[in-house]
Amino acid sequence: MESRLDYYQPFQAYIDKKECLSWCVDVAPCEAACPLGIDIEGYLAAISHGDFEQAISIVREKCPLPNVCGRVCHHPCEAECKRGKIDQPLAIMSLKRFAADTEYDKTREEAKEPGEKTVAIIGSGPAGLTAAYDLVKQGHGVTIYEALPVAGGMLAVGIAEFILPHKILQADIDYIKALGVEIKTSTQVGRDLSLSDIWNQGFRVILIATGAQQSAQLPIPGVELDGVMYALPLLREIKLGQKPPLLGKVVVIGGGNVAIDAARTALRLGAAEVHMFCLESREGMPAFEWEVESAEAEGVIIHPSQAPQRLRSTDGKKVSHVDFSAVALFERESSGRIRWTLAEGVDSGSSVETDRVIIAIGQAVDLSAMGDFGLNLSPRKAIVVDEDAMATNVPGIFAAGDVVDVAGTVTGAMAAGRRAAVAIDNYLEGKELRGGLPPTTRPQTTGATIIPRGVPFEEHQKMPELPPEVRAKNFEEVELGFTPEQAVQEAKRCLACRTCHQCIREWDCPAILWLKHGEKISPCIDSVMCMGCGVCIKECPFDKIDAIDLLD
Repeated sequence: MESRLDYYQPFQAYIDKKECLSWCVDVAPCEAACPLGIDIEGYLAAISHGDFEQAISIVREKCPLPNVCGRVCHHPCEAECKRGKIDQPLAIMSLKRFAADTEYDKTREEAKEPGEKTVAIIGSGPAGLTAAYDLVKQGHGVTIYEALPVAGGMLAVGIAEFILPHKILQADIDYIKALGVEIKTSTQVGRDLSLSDIWNQGFRVILIATGAQQSAQLPIPGVELDGVMYALPLLREIKLGQKPPLLGKVVVIGGGNVAIDAARTALRLGAAEVHMFCLESREGMPAFEWEVESAEAEGVIIHPSQAPQRLRSTDGKKVSHVDFSAVALFERESSGRIRWTLAEGVDSGSSVETDRVIIAIGQAVDLSAMGDFGLNLSPRKAIVVDEDAMATNVPGIFAAGDVVDVAGTVTGAMAAGRRAAVAIDNYLEGKELRGGLPPTTRPQTTGATIIPRGVPFEEHQKMPELPPEVRAKNFEEVELGFTPEQAVQEAKRCLACRTCHQCIREWDCPAILWLKHGEKISPCIDSVMCMGCGVCIKECPFDKIDAIDLLD
């Protein structure tokens, strides 16, 4: 059998530090895609070594809602995972959930008294909670005012229980409260106290993070009929403890995540059939693909490219039919506005019998209850802010989340809350608002398209789920979470794009050293220790180690 000494040659191995992918990448592709900039490679490495406490600690450095994000994040990181070019992307979101679930009862902060009143936040959704988390850690006293009887905003009342259980959300909120954040529920600004009342309490800054909790209205005849409801009030009612029966055939109008949640909820409330109609094509639906697939597995029937024209009643009171026209062309503009063209011909229309109609065509901002703040508003009634610092036209008032960017994502709202927190801290310290703000564009990465060789094919771990025929009859959480064995195995699939270390990990070479230059760790090879065995040159998965002939 050959040994390393059999490879000996009179040369020295040389790592090209300029070209070497493994150590020139400041940010791995997955981390670059994360709106919060979480050290994904770091917490995956911790899980792969069985250090679950370290994993959740790394996640919490950038993410105050790990239990939530482990369930409802749109995980753009997985689309950028280079492992997906070999077999399948890492299950990054599910591993985050695993770390949060595993340390569920072990990561409690000691409760602190609220600090001196400095920042008032209106709304306890993802943007407000993230801003509060960052601000209280910077030493500011933060009080959140929430109109609902529970904290969490749309996380609490707009996402179905079988996707995000209330106790899971509450665990993240309790962690934030323990840091010293005060949350006052059932307190609506404009009804229970005014903007002047907040200022008079001694607050120096107000952050508006109320989200978009109003249903967009469907402007067609018949929406006033009995048996017609909007999805957000229905989901809110259920999350607050009511479960009205929905019997017979249910039609859901809409193609987004709220519409999917409403359709799946209707099944759980007893509907015999659930049909979902949307303007978009099946491929163009704004709902997350994995949510659409789950709905179809449970029995929801999707009818794409259909535009509702009117709701009809056979008795003049209760809805009985919905008339649709086929959509020939659908377009979504960068501003969010949509346009569509109806098909022509005798077969372009249809009428569908129904017992109930649930409308879920989008969300809208409603600031009417707060009174006139003097804020500049967009045509969609969202608050206009400085895109960098989230500052409004009124000094001392900032805004973030869906109240600014309607129909954003959970992690997008969290990222906006983080930007607002940095700007607010600057404002309170008398600094320039934009100083130290996290970038709005993705950082540059190196070698994102260079795939290592020699990586064996290995499918990702599949998330255990309740069977469709079981879960469609109850509100239990559908996804069950990884076992420790699954999580460790899945985390080991990470290619460590930012910190490869293969030459040290696999061959324990004493010649390869790490030299610190500023803030970067760069590899080099000790010329005295290198025996010229050539193993590192042969095995480097990125072909970035070469040789220098010592005889020249």
